[in-house]
Amino acid sequence: MLVINSQENPKVLVIWLHGLGADSSDFKDVVGILNLLDIEFILPDAPLRPITMNQGILMRGWYDIKGTHKSIDFNYQDDAGLISSMKRIEGIITERIKQLNNKIKIILVGFSQGAALAIFTGKSSKIKFDGIISLSGYQPITIGSNPFKKNIPILAMHGLHDDIIDIETARLSYKDNSPEYFNFKTYEMGHEVIDSQLLEIQQFLLGIIDYD
Repeated sequence: MLVINSQENPKVLVIWLHGLGADSSDFKDVVGILNLLDIEFILPDAPLRPITMNQGILMRGWYDIKGTHKSIDFNYQDDAGLISSMKRIEGIITERIKQLNNKIKIILVGFSQGAALAIFTGKSSKIKFDGIISLSGYQPITIGSNPFKKNIPILAMHGLHDDIIDIETARLSYKDNSPEYFNFKTYEMGHEVIDSQLLEIQQFLLGIIDYD
């Protein structure tokens, strides 16, 4: 696990979740470029697990995947993996909150599989989150979600030429989100994060910080 801008009593905590096969260092440079020194960033590592679509090879993954998500099969979802990883994230947040003397805003950011976990956690967890950023991700079927969970501000950013998670598949998975709180932005890119997204990410995070 990587912690950036560690502070005694941060007012904002961002949990940033990497994609399949990556690790906590994957977005270290991106966080540095954002230059948001008043925000504490925690970048956890997914556990090592065999991934079915990659011939069972052991790699870091938040949950198992049986096939690509160009066409999401909602008949199969690794609920156990998602719930286990959600509890892992909840544990990190709960432990950090215990160390603080002040109220804190909590934001989830994730890329690809990490984005899916971010949305799943944001809408299924009992922890109250203040915002979610989904980078090249999609929305899994949530579990135990409550009506108020629909009011979390979400910024979803996706490449028009994404060959891992097809843009129309992603768009379909987000269909139940309220337009008042959900913003879907597209870019001339593939399954990646590009420089032109960074200002949007920065502005979203600052907007959550300033919102009372």
